[in-house]
Amino acid sequence: MLNRSDTMKNKMSQAGFTLIELIAVMVILGILAAVIIPRISTLTSGAYESNVRSMYGVIKNEVSAQAVKAAMTGGALGHRERYPEIDNAAAANYYLEQWVDEYDTDMWGSYQIEDGLANTNKHLGTGDVDVVVFEYAPHGISSTDLEDRYHIYYAAVTTTQGDANGYDYDGYVMWASQDADLDTDGDVRIAITNNANTIASTTANGDTPITDLTFIMSP
Repeated sequence: MLNRSDTMKNKMSQAGFTLIELIAVMVILGILAAVIIPRISTLTSGAYESNVRSMYGVIKNEVSAQAVKAAMTGGALGHRERYPEIDNAAAANYYLEQWVDEYDTDMWGSYQIEDGLANTNKHLGTGDVDVVVFEYAPHGISSTDLEDRYHIYYAAVTTTQGDANGYDYDGYVMWASQDADLDTDGDVRIAITNNANTIASTTANGDTPITDLTFIMSP
């Protein structure tokens, strides 16, 4: 037979956590959140950048294939590699649709920047060339959430050798960055040296370049 003391103990054991136990649980959960949440954020950010790197590789392979095809086909200047020139008048997403077989239309888009790259070697016309920007928006290309957006830039350029021989677009520049200032403008502006082998200057305008995703190709 249970006495009153035993009955009270049973009722207390069935009542749930004590205040001290609840505080201890909350402290533990807080510590776990402080450790786990940043790691999840880092993993997510890494996945976004991985997608950008994959697209960068696809575009790089495509423009290289087009240059090889131009060399095989030949023309007035002979069998020379000529990288695809960007036309600022092209419709939005034109180059994305032409160059990439499969992509998520909710997360990727492309547009052009007129005279977006200074190329003093350009043989025909002015010294600036148009740039195409491929934009990655993991939260939706039309979303108002502007976090975690990235840009990939491409422009065909003329090298010193090309200028001397009278032909354009024998090289190209690619560049990737994160849209750190959340304006989706593709702010990075690039100027290359006369021999098109190195970047002379970069104006980030609030964006963060991914320095190992920089490629300048010239003979």
